[in-house]
Amino acid sequence: MKTIAIEVLLGAGVLVTLLSVLGMMRMRDPYQRMHYIAPPASLSAALITLAIFLQRGFKPESFKALFATVVLIGMNSVVTHAAARAFRIAELEDWHPENEEVPIKPSDKMIPEKTS
Repeated sequence: MKTIAIEVLLGAGVLVTLLSVLGMMRMRDPYQRMHYIAPPASLSAALITLAIFLQRGFKPESFKALFATVVLIGMNSVVTHAAARAFRIAELEDWHPENEEVPIKPSDKMIPEKTS
């Protein structure tokens, strides 16, 4: 019974990844494709980690897999944001970050534009 549960979890992780790849292939632009990065990085990794815990128990390798999954889930948002910013920079011919900065408090001032 435990072997079947492990195989189902691994199969579900692979299925989520394959469906995400198919979804990425169907989307029109990079901004839509970025939405399909999250399921393999979060759900698939969590399912595979759960399968490892079922198979190995509370051993060091299980906790290493858990750590890798937590890092993967945490870094997913950072990588997605960095990719979105790179796509935006590539779209615009003359991109300056100071034009897109938003002050945090009303007393903060925007970075003045450089005049050369």
